[in-house]
Amino acid sequence: MPRLPLFVLLLLMAGLAGAQVAPLPAPRPLDAPPADAEAGASGMAFKVIKRGPDASAYVRDPVLEYRIDGWSADGRTRFNSRQQGVSRRWVRDLAREQPGLARALLTTPAGETRRWWISAAAMGPGYPGMPALPHVFDVTVLGGDDPTRAPADLLTPPADAVATDSGLVYRVLARGKGGNRPGPGDMVLVHYTGWTTDGRVFDSSLMRGQRASFPLSQVVPGWREGVQLMARGDRFRFWIPAALAYGENPPPGAPAGRLVFDVTLYGFVAPGAAPGGDVASADPEALPAD
Repeated sequence: MPRLPLFVLLLLMAGLAGAQVAPLPAPRPLDAPPADAEAGASGMAFKVIKRGPDASAYVRDPVLEYRIDGWSADGRTRFNSRQQGVSRRWVRDLAREQPGLARALLTTPAGETRRWWISAAAMGPGYPGMPALPHVFDVTVLGGDDPTRAPADLLTPPADAVATDSGLVYRVLARGKGGNRPGPGDMVLVHYTGWTTDGRVFDSSLMRGQRASFPLSQVVPGWREGVQLMARGDRFRFWIPAALAYGENPPPGAPAGRLVFDVTLYGFVAPGAAPGGDVASADPEALPAD
């Protein structure tokens, strides 16, 4: 594990609007809510298109999963769930980029479909290329997720986990396209989360919202060995014994005992090939952020 702040893959399907979004028939009206619309707690207006099973079942996880169709007041389709599929977003990111939409999703019960009318001001700063116009969204909240929740196998690795001669135990959670693997001194680009054996998250790049770059030469032995087993796009879970981590009596600020990490490798380059630690730019095969 790194001595720097570091964490695990989550597929975040942003569902951002773009020029290639296929058109959908637009509802009416688009520029303002109708007289029979209800006022939400946020002051925005909505109509229930399809009732959910529980009117109090609001999602409060840090990641939301939902379907969305959306139009700007000029009639142009901006989101199309038939084309873009299910969207998965961190609530914190959505609240920063499209606060009105975030409030709409957080106040729509799971399993319910609502049509929301959101002003241009409430949409800002908005999605790339967003016009300064009111928007209408048909949203269905499907559920939520917490990618930093401790895994069920935190204490006991499953039968398909692999133990190395050093005592490191790992399990492949997802495979990328294969290819080369990093060397012991390479600079790597990862997302990760680390837990102590009591289920406490002590470090997570995903929670910080930014992938981590660092040389493998500067991390604890369990990380250095484990990441060298990975190719770009791989996601592994590591059970790192204390002897390969910070030990049972670690320095101040470091966790003691065995540690568990989920790690996703996005890219890597040779030492000195990433000025300023920018592996994403230096590695031509680096995978994009999710």
